Amino acid sequence: MAKQTLKKGVVIPGPTTRAITILFIFLVSAELFFVWADHVINVGRLIDQGPIRRFFNITREDAVATWFAVTQTWMLGLTAGVLYLVARARREDRWQRVGWAILSLFFLYMAMDDGAEFHERVGSSVKAMILGDDAGGSRAIGIFPSYTWQLVFLPIFGAFGLFVLWFLNRTLTSSRDKVLVLAAIGLLVLAVVADFFEGIDNPENPLDLYTGLAHAWDVSRARFVHYSKAVEEFFEMLSMSVLWLVLLRHLVKTAPVIEVRSGRGR
Repeated sequence: MAKQTLKKGVVIPGPTTRAITILFIFLVSAELFFVWADHVINVGRLIDQGPIRRFFNITREDAVATWFAVTQTWMLGLTAGVLYLVARARREDRWQRVGWAILSLFFLYMAMDDGAEFHERVGSSVKAMILGDDAGGSRAIGIFPSYTWQLVFLPIFGAFGLFVLWFLNRTLTSSRDKVLVLAAIGLLVLAVVADFFEGIDNPENPLDLYTGLAHAWDVSRARFVHYSKAVEEFFEMLSMSVLWLVLLRHLVKTAPVIEVRSGRGR
């Protein structure tokens, strides 16, 4: 008896535009809630228990906001991975397949980095190797006045940001989505700029804007830095939400239905 191959699979409907919009609204609402909770519950000491306040401290890596940010970036990386599989199934140009693979791997790395503070730890290690373990609380290294991680990783992150702009501008068909990508990259740039000034804690340095602003607004520098970090974290989360929105919208256009095939039989 001749053998015949049966292709078994399941058809998965792609995300709808309405569902994507609802998801985006939920994400932004959650991010605004984290900023509000940090201000009211943590800084405002609405609750006496310190562990609960730290849970809502948006600047801590063990807070609920960090879990949210890591999960969102992870999902963004997985979405880029699905787009890579779609491009491969559609036999699109090699540069598109490679581009989606790069985006997927980098966003998955960013999720790991955000959760494990990888770039901060590498920056601290580089400073210790150059200045020695007795560097103390100094954040500067050489002529660079801010956090060492920026000196090490900023060229890499900057190059990737330019790649995202180039690749998505060439790949996307919607002008609105291209503008959203530009806005998302702009938010990340603002977050890095804020982090740069935050890392300069030397009143004698003309670039130490935070000390002057804190004095002008009659608040401690630590309080000013905390709120700056809160805004920085919000910008980072919002940028990932916008990029995820754009990638999901593109997925709807390129693969409204995804068919997963598996197994062989007689």
